[in-house]
Amino acid sequence: MKKYTKIMTMMFLVFCLVGCGGKSNQSAQSSNEGATGTVNLKLSSAANEDSTWHIGVTKFKEIVEKETGGKFNITIFTNDQLSGGNQATGIELVQTGSTDIHLTDALVWSSIQPKAIVPAMPWLLPTYEDVDKHMSGDGGAAIKEALGESGVVCIGVGEGGYRQVVNTKHPIKTPDDMTGLKMRIPGSQLHVSLLKYLGADPITMSQSEVYTSLQQGAIDATENTLDLLLSQKTLEVVDNLTMWNYSYDPLYLTVSRKLWDSLNDEEKQIFTEAGEEAMKIQKEASREKEKHVLDEVKKDYQKVKVVESLSSEELKAFKEKTKPVYENSKKELGQELIESFGYKF
Repeated sequence: MKKYTKIMTMMFLVFCLVGCGGKSNQSAQSSNEGATGTVNLKLSSAANEDSTWHIGVTKFKEIVEKETGGKFNITIFTNDQLSGGNQATGIELVQTGSTDIHLTDALVWSSIQPKAIVPAMPWLLPTYEDVDKHMSGDGGAAIKEALGESGVVCIGVGEGGYRQVVNTKHPIKTPDDMTGLKMRIPGSQLHVSLLKYLGADPITMSQSEVYTSLQQGAIDATENTLDLLLSQKTLEVVDNLTMWNYSYDPLYLTVSRKLWDSLNDEEKQIFTEAGEEAMKIQKEASREKEKHVLDEVKKDYQKVKVVESLSSEELKAFKEKTKPVYENSKKELGQELIESFGYKF
């Protein structure tokens, strides 16, 4: 009888240990789950609520939450709050899975994955017709693949539009006008080289520092899309704007590999379709806003002198100065990748 009792006791203890172990493992896998079983996700966007970026991420949140029947609850954090405003760190957080979803642009992404910069190379995609052709073709597919090599899954490509230049010194119409300008640039080494060829003094800094740095004279110039120059109020502290469309600005909506691998096939399809739809809507909003934004600038910032466009000869001078950027990038970025966006060596 005693032997039987001991056996039963041991079996009970084993059962308890297995049961507790299983619960512990389940708890670890469900660390993002709320009390009702809802999975809470963090989405980080590098821009603020007034940008078209926010239209895109808000739409993504709406679609995912609806199509999954409320299983996922997405909280949006703007201005890279989760990384203290550091844009490159914002990408690193989604790579490690600390952030679940992230939206930022090619220039910032290039500090992590150099190939991400290719669509933004100087005057490579001069019109939106060129953009639509190449971003939906082999070029765009190659960029998504490159991002995938960096520990994330790209589920949508949005658009910041074309990047323009603003400064506190004088109007810019020729490469000589760039000489000596202390100009802020995000993390793109390619754009650092580009500005050096133009004679400027590029300075890498986070967007959160730009307003004060311009105001205090720590930098003379910066570049960005009109959408962000407006929404981030940069135009309050500059005197000149040149519309030179020197760099197209794609946005990459990515999810962490950690999150992606936790999704079932149906959920992966929902996230992918939501990403594509949300970025389509964001892109439409960006292009619509661009039609009217220059008028808004002229109305609200009358002290800012605006060069609305450069002549073909003026553009040619800039292109000639920056041509070495392409030759120098062939090895690192790949000639085939660059040519997939229409460039001819």
